Amino acid sequence: MQYKITLGLLFLLFSCNTNIDFIEYNSVDGIWHKDSIQHFNFELDTRENLSYKSFINLRIDEKYPFDNIFLIVSLQDSSDILSIDTLEYKLADKYGNFTGNKQINIVENSLLHKENISLVNNKKYFVSIQHAMRIINKVGGIENLSGIVDVGYKVEKIK
Repeated sequence: MQYKITLGLLFLLFSCNTNIDFIEYNSVDGIWHKDSIQHFNFELDTRENLSYKSFINLRIDEKYPFDNIFLIVSLQDSSDILSIDTLEYKLADKYGNFTGNKQINIVENSLLHKENISLVNNKKYFVSIQHAMRIINKVGGIENLSGIVDVGYKVEKIK
């Protein structure tokens, strides 16, 4: 019996993704206000010069009313703005089915932000994410975007 437990624990230990250097989520409790900017701060601790990929992680539920999302994402370090992007991501297929990792009534999407970036060791980085959703032919953005449960940011090494 102890052999099976040990084997199970070893499997879990080695199946974890060791390429992830940073991951964090902010809860927006099902409604993301347009002025609620999600902030993430991280610092990488590595001795090597590596390339990284970064992702915006969104957890949505069945109340999300669109098949896409527009986000404004800013990446900066302690001295410079590295990028400010307005990005569109598809969250559903042409039939209206949400894509991503489905778990009961939540769908998690890991959306590529930067594909090949160089980040320096022991430097602080700051990320801000806000939604920029609008209804066609309406002035101003959607004030309260329903169906968003959590907003996250992830940085991982490129193998």
